[in-house]
Amino acid sequence: MRTLAVAGLLSFLQFGAQAQPVLVGQWKSDAVRTIQFNKERARLDDKKLEFLSQLMGKMTVTFTEDLVAYDMPDGNMRFGGGQTHWFQGFKETHPYSQIGHTRNTVAVRSTTPVSGNDSITVYNFEDANTMWVYLGGADNGFPEEHLREYFIRMR
Repeated sequence: MRTLAVAGLLSFLQFGAQAQPVLVGQWKSDAVRTIQFNKERARLDDKKLEFLSQLMGKMTVTFTEDLVAYDMPDGNMRFGGGQTHWFQGFKETHPYSQIGHTRNTVAVRSTTPVSGNDSITVYNFEDANTMWVYLGGADNGFPEEHLREYFIRMR
């Protein structure tokens, strides 16, 4: 009987280890964690770090079972010389499909907001309510900086 109970517990733990993180919900960009990581580990000069610090913490991403909605509000941004420029935000919704997962990641195929390019994004989960995405790569304007943007679950 005890052997059966131990086997059942091990099966339960193994099943739990294989469960995928839950992407469905509303996620808000976490400016503090994003800037902290990128300041410490990314390859950014001061101008790029200043630019990113003005963008991070504003966008909300909402996942349903088959749609992803991006909401980036309009706002003012201050550039190098101290001049303020209007930043045009965006609201876009696109279908997505999950193409794979591990215990701590979910990979989806969708359309990148603004550019409209087809993309694959891997969402990396630190826990059930904290995830990050890698922003670097050949397909965007930050190919070698090794950037992350962190998100926290709002609901």
